[in-house]
Amino acid sequence: MRRSIYAIVLVAATSGCSESAVTWSDVVHTDVPQQPSESIRGLPAPAVSRCEVTLRIATDGESAFAAWFAVRRDSSVLLLTARSMNGAEWSKPVVADSTDRGTRGCGRPPPAIAADPSSRYVHLAYFIEPAGGGVFFAHSMDSGATFHSAVPIVFGNNPVRTSVASNGERVVVAYEDPNSRQPMIALALSKTMGHLFEKRVAASTEYGRARQPVVRVTGDSIRLWWSEYSENPAVSATRPMYRAGLWK
Repeated sequence: MRRSIYAIVLVAATSGCSESAVTWSDVVHTDVPQQPSESIRGLPAPAVSRCEVTLRIATDGESAFAAWFAVRRDSSVLLLTARSMNGAEWSKPVVADSTDRGTRGCGRPPPAIAADPSSRYVHLAYFIEPAGGGVFFAHSMDSGATFHSAVPIVFGNNPVRTSVASNGERVVVAYEDPNSRQPMIALALSKTMGHLFEKRVAASTEYGRARQPVVRVTGDSIRLWWSEYSENPAVSATRPMYRAGLWK
């Protein structure tokens, strides 16, 4: 069964982006709505040895869930998760993905994590290098106790940032396209709780240099934030960008 699911998602991951899956508003770069944090702050964190910078925490309103990378001796990583149910102590870490074979150590973008209060699923999106590199997705159907085998969102060797959001059956993964010459943001869309990603959508415009996506979904509404970088590498300033979309 796992091989069948993997094959189906792999076909979707290589089939290109659909422009018709989402109806987008104009891009906003002034009076941008407040961008949500990608990690819940103010909560006690689990003990993390090395790679603390990759730690991310999400909550479903009752319990907290953490995800981070742990470095192995060969500089590849394990993706670990832990849960704090109803304010209790953090659980023993669970291995969500052990397939990385890269040698970047902690020098990689952090994983993205979302905890859905309606389904009680926990979703992860992240860049690793099992053979070649790529963005992968994994989820838990039992509040982070176990995780299904990861499925590919997109392949590409450039390390990229991700964001993930869910609302019931709908799951969105936002990611920096690892294959685009011009930095851009794309989305992978699922109406099956992340079991299958049916659509790929180009989300940022073709004119800016878009990085650092943050995505949220409520019903059929998608909200997307990103940072636009200057084409001049000597200029470090960025400006916030935002657009909303209606998921068909």
